[in-house]
Amino acid sequence: MKKIKSLFWLLKLISIVSISLFLISCSENPTITGYNLLNPIDSLIVKRFDSTRDSVWIYHKQLNQHDILGGTRRILVGRYNDLTAHALIRFRIGLSSELRDAVKNNKVSITSARIKMNPVYKFGDTLSNRFGMEIKEVYTFFEEYKFTIDSLKSGRYEIDQDNILTRSIDADTLYYCELDTNKVLGWFQRVALDSSKKLQGILLTPTLTTSYIKGFASSNAYYVGDPIVMEVVAKYNSKTDSLIFYVDADLHVIETSSTIVTLDEKIKLQSGVKTKSFIYFDLTNIPKNAIVNSAFIRLYLDTLSSRFGTSRHDSILVQYITDSTNISIDSAVTFVLSKTTGGYYEGQINYYVQKWIDNNSNKGLLLSTRDPDGGVDEFVFYGPKAAIFEKRPQLIINYSSRK
Repeated sequence: MKKIKSLFWLLKLISIVSISLFLISCSENPTITGYNLLNPIDSLIVKRFDSTRDSVWIYHKQLNQHDILGGTRRILVGRYNDLTAHALIRFRIGLSSELRDAVKNNKVSITSARIKMNPVYKFGDTLSNRFGMEIKEVYTFFEEYKFTIDSLKSGRYEIDQDNILTRSIDADTLYYCELDTNKVLGWFQRVALDSSKKLQGILLTPTLTTSYIKGFASSNAYYVGDPIVMEVVAKYNSKTDSLIFYVDADLHVIETSSTIVTLDEKIKLQSGVKTKSFIYFDLTNIPKNAIVNSAFIRLYLDTLSSRFGTSRHDSILVQYITDSTNISIDSAVTFVLSKTTGGYYEGQINYYVQKWIDNNSNKGLLLSTRDPDGGVDEFVFYGPKAAIFEKRPQLIINYSSRK
């Protein structure tokens, strides 16, 4: 009996102690797990940085980067306002042994020759219907991935000034350039005779009355079939032969008569001529030990000033600058600003901002069009000193830091 009573009092004691501990724990203020383990000095606080609300200093500068326009999905030809687009095409011209011998013996006649292309893009005054081009022979080899507008204007390339285009046929979904058959026969003769002066390509250049730019699917396009071919009909040895020649290389170059001007009211980005923008947000108000929870940038489009073609990538690229003097970029990570239902372009740049803070390396950002070579679309955004304050470039950072 004594043992039972002793056990009873032991259990009662344990119960009293347990209840006391429970009541003590309940007397604490309810809060996040581990609150009483944190030193109040080390507590985290969450803040929002808003470049517009906080009236942060923003700097931007317009610039052109002369990127190569070879290997692109479109080639452009035409003229609109301050822009002129020229294209170069090189065909693989190979002749069979029979045709080669017939050419050597002057027993070949060319009954027709034409270039067939697929139009996929228009930019400019397309309602005027004023589009025309000239085609000229190029007798100097050009490298697709090195040729620029400066190359074309350098005088180092032998370009015959005769226009070999006799007629153009615009069938909407197809565009035909009929060629001088005597010139084409001359190409065959140089190939057959192994002449040191062979055709290296053709230059497509717009006429002075052209009022818009036309884009054609290039040999690099993801296109069913071959988007550019040269079709030649030749008669020799009592037969008619239909020949098809394919593209070896194609590219386009864009010439602009405008100079680069930086206006703080506007940010201009344009494909083709590679107009880009350097932009810098002052982040000195953010603590050095801040942890970035989210960071995004917003740009507001000036729809009245912007100009677009018949198709485009409606988004903007943002790249991390490592050298603001030479505008060198870290190409390892690229972010995209996409158009939102609110009408502005927005994208996350958490990685960039955290890198700026951790390394004290804020050199700014490079803004450019996402489709730099597929057209000449011009995005105009409100700049850091735009009259409409709410539409100025906006960098919003949500961050945590210790008290």
